Amino acid sequence: MVIVVYDVPAERTRIYRKLLRRRLEHLQQSVFYGDLTQGQITEMKNEIRTKLDSDDSVIVFEAGSSAIVDYTTFGDTDEPGSRFT
Repeated sequence: MVIVVYDVPAERTRIYRKLLRRRLEHLQQSVFYGDLTQGQITEMKNEIRTKLDSDDSVIVFEAGSSAIVDYTTFGDTDEPGSRFT
């Protein structure tokens, strides 16, 4: 299970949005979530490294299982994971 967040200049958001949408669910502006194998995570990290610019910040949070990540959703939003069910 992985959560990826990024903080990049506005003109570069499309680069990461496109890259991450191929593998993960787009939860909010710069937040993506999903279950990936370790190989998929490694491949995604390598691709992120190739896209990085000096002003980009990308954080990849990893957990052994989505079952051990607890979350609470507030406001008008779909539950995480609902796009793939």
